[in-house]
Amino acid sequence: MSDTQTTSTNEEMPKEKEFTFLCVVDESPELGPALRFSCQRAKRVGGRVALVYVIQPAEFQHWMAIGDLMQEEAREEAEALLSEYSDKVVRATGKMPIIHLREGNTAEELISLIDEDKSISLLVLGGATGSDGPGPLVSYFVEKAAGKLRVPITVVPGNMTDEDIDNIT
Repeated sequence: MSDTQTTSTNEEMPKEKEFTFLCVVDESPELGPALRFSCQRAKRVGGRVALVYVIQPAEFQHWMAIGDLMQEEAREEAEALLSEYSDKVVRATGKMPIIHLREGNTAEELISLIDEDKSISLLVLGGATGSDGPGPLVSYFVEKAAGKLRVPITVVPGNMTDEDIDNIT
């Protein structure tokens, strides 16, 4: 196992063969459409949503106490964000999401999580709409790492409206 910390909570364990849609929580604008897609698909097929937030390692390591404080603050922010989106999932699906909080490189942690948690059926990523491309995670998984995953990837364009998402789910 890697030397990253992992926290997972499952208030209600997913049923065998229940579809679980893994959605990456961050502060990007494309999270909204990706989360709505995940919730709508889970609701439609009787599945679940899993949320993952990956805390990046503290870059400032000169003084250990400051690095520890920065990590603690990052963890508190991550927990607050996960709580906020968890509430949204419950309102949208009627089910408590599976929560994963990890530390490390986001792409590496996603690959590890998907390998470890066999209930995950689909990775849902939000695609950025700016001129810089679809975003680092989408680019990485589509260009370099799609073959490393045991599940399909769905990229939800960040400019999709709620109505657009509802029509395709």
